[in-house]
Amino acid sequence: MNLVKCNKGHFYDSDKFSSCPHCGPTGISGDSVTVAMSSGLSGGAMTSPSADVTVAMSGGSKEPVTMAGSSAMMDDPVTQKSQAKDVAGGSIVEAIQSIENGAGMFPDDDPVTISHYSPLMEQMDAPLKAEPVVGWLVCTAGKYFGQSFPLKSGRNFVGRSHQMDVCLEGEASVSRDRHAAIIYEPRGRMFLAQPGDSRELFYLNDKVVLDNEKLSPYDRLSVGKVELLLIPFCTEEFAWEDLEKKGQVKKTDTK
Repeated sequence: MNLVKCNKGHFYDSDKFSSCPHCGPTGISGDSVTVAMSSGLSGGAMTSPSADVTVAMSGGSKEPVTMAGSSAMMDDPVTQKSQAKDVAGGSIVEAIQSIENGAGMFPDDDPVTISHYSPLMEQMDAPLKAEPVVGWLVCTAGKYFGQSFPLKSGRNFVGRSHQMDVCLEGEASVSRDRHAAIIYEPRGRMFLAQPGDSRELFYLNDKVVLDNEKLSPYDRLSVGKVELLLIPFCTEEFAWEDLEKKGQVKKTDTK
């Protein structure tokens, strides 16, 4: 391995490349330098990042340069990956990763989305551990026969994953994520069936669901080999908002 540094500071193996692959065929000039590793080499590869580097100039002079422990030392002289630090002393790589992950971009943003019923539950002094139930899906055929699954306001995703609102774990005929979606729309007090993100289909009363379909009480949903019956709780006769209208919710003090 014969490392060469072009006049623009790029390192490359001259045994493999006749000119700098980063600059193109005109990248090598008379002032290029050859870098020879004086220690830490095994089979042409540097085995220790703290090895000394001897720089052989094109004029014949050699100047040993020790780079061990330097904060500007390159981990890989070919790819030029460095341990560069920014002005504040923090790692540039860490800063970029922090931005990509969204850390610090919105410091006042709450990581938890406020539920439709959160203000109502706060007025009732109820713990915000779970969403108020708006209905259930009851299994009438399949692996979960006789079991019920509570529905909350908004989208309820059906799948095998534990992250799903209606988890049908272990049922291979059901997609892992978002096989189907059952929606409760609180303003209209209605239930809807909606296709999920999966390529698999599901059926409403033996009819394939390809768009939003309004649901009625005791409608039958077929997801894989599982059949689920819709049992609504919030209807025209009752919804959680009615408690506030009837004065059953304690009003918060206003100052």
